[in-house]
Order: sequence, then structure tokens, then C-alpha cells
Amino acid sequence: MDEKRDLPRQMDLTIYLTSFNEEKMIEGAMSRILEALQGTGIQYEVIVIDDYSRDDSVNVVRHFIEQHQLKDRFRLLANEFNRGIGVNYYRAAEMGRGEYFIVLFGDNPVPLEAMKAVFALIGQADIIVPHYNTRLFNVKDNWDHRVFVRRLISVLYTPLISMLSGHHLAYYNGFCLHRRANVLKHRVNAFGLGYQAEMLTKILDEPGVTYREVKVHNYDRQYGLGSAFRPRNVLSVMGSLWRIVWRRFRRGLGW
Repeated sequence: MDEKRDLPRQMDLTIYLTSFNEEKMIEGAMSRILEALQGTGIQYEVIVIDDYSRDDSVNVVRHFIEQHQLKDRFRLLANEFNRGIGVNYYRAAEMGRGEYFIVLFGDNPVPLEAMKAVFALIGQADIIVPHYNTRLFNVKDNWDHRVFVRRLISVLYTPLISMLSGHHLAYYNGFCLHRRANVLKHRVNAFGLGYQAEMLTKILDEPGVTYREVKVHNYDRQYGLGSAFRPRNVLSVMGSLWRIVWRRFRRGLGW
């Protein structure tokens, strides 16, 4: 169900907010987005895509929009089956009007100050890449407050992407901010969580693309289990890794 609204013509930022069985957390995520954007002067829209939640997430979102009179800023799309975050990401980009595009998460792991730090850099580069200075054991310098297993995966995944792609970033996932035109131009065929790394490295292959990295804090979801370790997502990530390798191989041959 797509609730279409007349939105401002001048749009700086489109935010895609994920939703999948997050009835306990998504209201906090929406409130935090509003707080982060308050007083910035950024013209924005929020597109919430619920990916066939089996809880009351859709009604929570709908009630929040009505309660806070946000029908001119928020749109809700409720999928009739589970499509995957990668598919929904590009769907939101197609629906959006903003010059810039970012994904935020309904399980509300992104702190307020992290959102503000990224929003403050809009217009300073084609891509803003948040990272967490992830450490396994050096707690003093660690800005990544997720559980050990998730930090371990990040510590292994990041250098793997760097090695496969030839790029060298501090992080390849999360809530990167892009020019929406670049997202649409460089869309990838991935429904799982590997879509961001695959697309990010693809955009960076283009000459002249600029990026800035910003260190921010990150937290785990407060309730329930995420979808990162589901077999369907793992297979999707493996597909993204293969396509990153293949693209670099073709680039090396000048294809």
C-alpha cells in the first residue's frame, strides 16, 4: 500500500527507513530522525518500506505519521511479501525526490549524534561514509558498541572488501549517504545486506567521485534478532562478493 503525498519540489534528502518486525523500535527511529534534522534547514522526505512484517510495525508507523501530522514528509509502503533490503533500497531511491539519499534502520541502532554528523556533511562530497573504528579488544578506542560476533564480522569483512575491490575504506556497510542519481545509475542486483558494499565500490570505480569518511558511534538493536545471519542474506552477500571480484577483473582487462 503506497500512501502518495504531495511533497516539496525542492528536496535535499530522501531517507529510506527500513521496517521488518520492528514494532518496539521503529517509533524511536522516526523520532530520532526528526530530532536529528530539526533546525538544519534540510528539505527532506522519509520513505518507510515495511518488508512484510508479521508484527504491528505498519500500524505503529501509520499512527506515528498521523499523530505528528507528518503526511507531507513521510510515506509508507507496505510490501505484500518480503523483498529484501537491497530491493527496497532501490525502490525507495526511485520513489524519492532528494538530491541525496540515505538508508536508516527501523531497529534504531544509529545514535542521534551519528545522524547529525552525517547530515552536517551533506554537499561536501558525493559519498559520506560513516565508520565505527571497530576494534575487538581495545575498548578504549572502539566506537562500535555491537556484540563481539558482529564486530568480528566487520573486522574481517572490511579488509576483504578492500582486497577484492582495490578500494580502501574504513567501512563498506551501514548508512552511507549518496547522491541519489549515483544510486540509480549504479544499482546492483542484490537483495541482501551486501548491496551497499557492492554498490559503493562500483560508484568509486567511476573517475572523479569524491567521498568523505566520518567516525561515529554505533549500537546493536535492542529487541529481537536481526536478519544478517539468515541463509538467504548470506547467499546474497556471497553473490555481491563474487560480483565485486568479477567487476575488478573486467576492469583490469579493460572490458
